[in-house]
Amino acid sequence: MSTLQGSAGFHAQIKGTVRWLAGAPCLALQMPEGIAPEPNMVSGRYFLARCKDEVDGEPTDWGLYLRRPLYAVQQREDEWLLHLPPDEDPGHGWLRRRAEGAPVHLLGPFGNGFSFPTAGRNLLLLADLTDNPGWLALLLALMEPMLDRGGRVTLLLRTNAPLDEVALSHLPIAVEVQTAPDESAWERGLSSSLLWADQICAGLPSSRYNSLAQLIQAKRFRLEEGFCQVLVQADILCGVGACLACVIPTANGGITRACTHGPVFDLTRLAL
Repeated sequence: MSTLQGSAGFHAQIKGTVRWLAGAPCLALQMPEGIAPEPNMVSGRYFLARCKDEVDGEPTDWGLYLRRPLYAVQQREDEWLLHLPPDEDPGHGWLRRRAEGAPVHLLGPFGNGFSFPTAGRNLLLLADLTDNPGWLALLLALMEPMLDRGGRVTLLLRTNAPLDEVALSHLPIAVEVQTAPDESAWERGLSSSLLWADQICAGLPSSRYNSLAQLIQAKRFRLEEGFCQVLVQADILCGVGACLACVIPTANGGITRACTHGPVFDLTRLAL
């Protein structure tokens, strides 16, 4: 965890224009020294960005003062790429308009990201691009660490359109890519992949959690803790669990805070 994660936060600097990586727009930021995650913990971690200048006259949109969560896509030394959703949110628009070298005030990194088991070598990545085109980019940082340890990575995508060639160019050559244009193809791809996978890391909507858990049980007889991790979608505002905007239901009928206990969860906590 960063030593600069305290309440004061820190300033990062914009590096160039918005970049596209694996089909998703990303904000490149030069971080100060000391911002570094534990090994294999980039994917699933996030920062909270203040989307307003330090001094900017009278406010016209108080919504800009809510910090926006920006999820890590890639880290190369002190440069981080953070996913910047291509929506009409005024805060995201403010970030897109920032010039090269302009400061952005951040808190973080926050959250529990994906992690790898010590022994597993066969990684299955799942992403539903019909739900969120940014899921692929958010899983990108998991590929090279597994390949570097001599592992195998297979990416199964639920998508209604052929994967863009530019997006494919950002994937390591050794990654096997499978696409599912409909639900039957998605289930067939999952059924065959589950037989050899040592671990699953997924970016899926919550509506798919139970069906995924049921299919794992059908193919592997049980859903074991540590076998499948999912990055959840939640309304993250404060990053410390105080506002409760990020609460999500758990499998036992309770609730948990995605900003502090997640946003990556073991599937056993969320399904069945």
